[in-house]
Amino acid sequence: MRGGKLLTLSVSAFALAHNPLAAQSLPDTAPALERDDPEFETNPTRVGPFDVSVGAEASGQYDSNLYALPDNEIDDLVFELSPYVRAVHDGGQVQVALGTQSVVRRHVDQTEEDSEAVRFFGDFTWTPMEEESLRVGVDFERAIEDRGDPEARDILAIGPRELNILTGDVQYRRARGKILLDVRAEASSFDPLSSLDDDREFDLYSGRATVGTRIGGSVFVTATGFASRREFAIESNLLGQDRDSTTWGGRLGVDIVPGGLFEGSLSAGVFRFQPDEPTFEDRTGLSLAGSMVYRPQRRTALILGVSNGDVATFRNGATGRTDFVSRLTWQQEIRHNLYSSFTAGYRRSRFRGTDITQKTLVGRGELELVVSRHLSVVADASYGDRISDLASEEFDRFRGGLSLRLRY
Repeated sequence: MRGGKLLTLSVSAFALAHNPLAAQSLPDTAPALERDDPEFETNPTRVGPFDVSVGAEASGQYDSNLYALPDNEIDDLVFELSPYVRAVHDGGQVQVALGTQSVVRRHVDQTEEDSEAVRFFGDFTWTPMEEESLRVGVDFERAIEDRGDPEARDILAIGPRELNILTGDVQYRRARGKILLDVRAEASSFDPLSSLDDDREFDLYSGRATVGTRIGGSVFVTATGFASRREFAIESNLLGQDRDSTTWGGRLGVDIVPGGLFEGSLSAGVFRFQPDEPTFEDRTGLSLAGSMVYRPQRRTALILGVSNGDVATFRNGATGRTDFVSRLTWQQEIRHNLYSSFTAGYRRSRFRGTDITQKTLVGRGELELVVSRHLSVVADASYGDRISDLASEEFDRFRGGLSLRLRY
């Protein structure tokens, strides 16, 4: 899994935040459900060779514990504006997608928490034939860390942590016939803006290769090998210990191509963490990765997401960190213009070299009323509770509000 990407803009039932920039998706309460009602279908605007979609989401939300504090909780009203533009050129075998989205956040009382995030992405996909593709992507993101993240900034007066993330990746996938081949390589640079966070700047290089054999229908049994390398701009910590490391491992699992009741992949195996510092011990742990969608009927989708593995840590005294994350989401079309999404999530973070473990439980619900093809009204609420071996890291937090979604 990716190490150290600590964003409010990550898929963040676990960071207790919204996700306006996730996975190149536009705002949607139930993205796993196919929306095929012509009354509410929005057609992109043709601009040269591109089909262009534009829109925005405007929201107001109450946050009961803005700084994720164990006591002396500070609440606030938060307003967000999230405009986006997405342009797609579909030339048959070749598809090009370009886009950008911003998140402007303003607070009524705690104005030092105001922030602006932005993301630009581009994807090139070549599909020479069905079930075979080569994709190349590049992504730049100005991200804002959430105060509820496992290693979030605890200085309140200077606002949340900001960082630039630049990522490039290439992926080849072939699922024709009896053999599945899925190979991906990725390079990312994590660059915090504040000089206070110079020790958090690092580069991450990762790759994985999956091979599988079809055992019937759309189901493949798979074997995956993976490796990642972290290289910090400041190579040594205050004690002169090398911070760079390599993680590698393998998993066995299943991969189900879309088209049936199930789609997605799940796999389990082991990872091996090998720090460059000779005084740090290597360690072996459980590796889990997967996201599976189950559609028992056209209007219902259940999504299971799970991961367990080594991630980057910046905690003093910790020689490593292992995160287990699980999420179960139920998406439902209640009627032709009313959609719902309910999520239960759990995160456990263990800091190696210390006796510290954090456990976070989160529940989140959302309702979307589609008023017209150009407008939706959304209500959402979430509650999170974290317990920790350090009392100063425990908190509970409620968020709830209303949003308007505009799309053209």
